[in-house]
Amino acid sequence: MFLKNPRLLLKSSSFRLITWYTLFFILSSLVINIYAYTVISSFIYEQSRREAEEDIADLAKIYQEDGLDSLREDVFEDEQDPFLIRLIGNQGNTLILRIPKDWSGFNIEQLEKGGDPKNKEWKYLKGKENQDEFEITSLSMADGSTLQLGQETIEREDLLSKIRKVYMIAIIPIILFGYLGGILIADRALNPIRQLINTLNSIVASGKVDVRVPVHQTDKLHDELISLFNTMLEKIEALMKGMRNVLDNVAHDLRTPMTRLMGTAEMALQSEQNADVLREALSDCIDESERILIMLNTLMDISEAETGAMKLEPEEVNVAPMIEDIVDLYGYVAEEKGVSVHAGYPEELSITVDRNWIRQVLANLVDNAIKYTPSGGRVDIEACRREQEVIISVKDTGVGISHEELDKIWERLYRGDKSRSQRGLGLGLSLVKAIIRAHKGYVQVSSEPGAGSVFTVYLPA
Repeated sequence: MFLKNPRLLLKSSSFRLITWYTLFFILSSLVINIYAYTVISSFIYEQSRREAEEDIADLAKIYQEDGLDSLREDVFEDEQDPFLIRLIGNQGNTLILRIPKDWSGFNIEQLEKGGDPKNKEWKYLKGKENQDEFEITSLSMADGSTLQLGQETIEREDLLSKIRKVYMIAIIPIILFGYLGGILIADRALNPIRQLINTLNSIVASGKVDVRVPVHQTDKLHDELISLFNTMLEKIEALMKGMRNVLDNVAHDLRTPMTRLMGTAEMALQSEQNADVLREALSDCIDESERILIMLNTLMDISEAETGAMKLEPEEVNVAPMIEDIVDLYGYVAEEKGVSVHAGYPEELSITVDRNWIRQVLANLVDNAIKYTPSGGRVDIEACRREQEVIISVKDTGVGISHEELDKIWERLYRGDKSRSQRGLGLGLSLVKAIIRAHKGYVQVSSEPGAGSVFTVYLPA
């Protein structure tokens, strides 16, 4: 694919990562090699000059201690000596001059025209054909004479040239190693992304979200990315299962009222009864439609509360009158069933909440408590402030909830075995939990089968 379309190759992350790493590796290697060459060449220059300076110091010592003849004898004693030696008298005349035999390109006239011979700085001279190069240093004597020593730089330059050639040849394996290293690093760096892509392709192809990307424990950042991706898949899978369960429950719970609707309407159409019978049939249809509408609206309210889209109108509310209203509202139902309702709360217990939604929460909890408490039972509603929380509890002496069902009662449309006989949608507690969470609070339940239940709401004060 990349060969057919070079633009895709240039845009690929692998190519760019390999290219950047290779360039960085080559540039780093070049910087290191240039620095190493600079150090080596500097050392060679310093070593060469140090030897020349030591030799000229020895010659000066001989001249000063033993005289001109001893210096001349020492200078011409070794014919293989590679140094040029020249002694200039205080009148500017040349007293001693020794030029190595292999200095065929050296021009003595350049040396004589080279400026002040007493200047101690190194001087560079070119050969006759500008091929060879020589460097000269000078040392002033106590009697006014000047001693000069010169050396040829060709050997030093040849050595540095060989070093440069070695570095130039070394560039090829450096580029090769840089490219191979870039491939290796790019493969290791992009491997988790490839695994994520393969997993996503598998999900798209099969529609199943139960696959997971393996974690190899090789790199903390990659492992964290893969772990987050797997966690996301787990949450998506859980949400999809929850949606399926909700849809199944909604379909199941809607089937009964819809069947009753159709049955009532068909019987009304087929019968030849009077207007009262038809009016009763329409009334039944309206009741069932209202039941369906309440279910759908409640599901919408729960979804809005869970996603943070619920519109809250917070205001400072005194809890005491709200509880009193709920007790009065359900007092008649409790009295008919033979259940006593008791309330305990301070007269002033203010909290900032949405009045209507919190009223709905209390109504659902009290309604459930009365509904599942047999005749002769008791329901207690209590409220208090503890530190930075307002706590409202609804306690009953009803049938209780089994330990297996405690975590399930908050699910949408869930109805336990003991609640099947009671009329309801199975959405009340789901709505309670969603509303309290929308108010940044939480709700807890404790229950024992046959001993009743306690629902406790915690709201930030």
